[in-house]
Amino acid sequence: MAAFRRETLEDGAVRLASERCRFTFRRPRPGVVSLLIEGHDRGEFGTAPMDELREDLSRYAPVELFIEMDDTTGAVVPVQEAWTEWFSENRSALKSVSMLTRSKYMHFTAEVVKLFSRTGELIRVYLDPAPFDEALQRAAPGFVRPKSQG
Repeated sequence: MAAFRRETLEDGAVRLASERCRFTFRRPRPGVVSLLIEGHDRGEFGTAPMDELREDLSRYAPVELFIEMDDTTGAVVPVQEAWTEWFSENRSALKSVSMLTRSKYMHFTAEVVKLFSRTGELIRVYLDPAPFDEALQRAAPGFVRPKSQG
């Protein structure tokens, strides 16, 4: 497994970063997690991204999760399968999962994860940022999601 680092940013966000991929977790209020995924996840993080959410689920369930994937170029099949299993196993601790991507490939990938996790309407996949941002504002009024830091 390739090395990655975990760091806490100045604004309190937590970032998991490897050479090719970054996960940035922001918690605008208890029970709401904004996750920005950038790059191509080749599995180098193992279960670390899901582990990062464990405390949120145990302390604040049901959690609203917002995943921004506009700068995500892909995820290998074992990563997709791990997220599918995680969503399925944790659906009772999740209030909603909103995913934003304008990439047709990542949109398809998200829809496959949604289908095979058997979570029904728990997961919503957005191609347009406006309704995604509206849902995020309802969950965490005043929070502005930072733009990708590419």
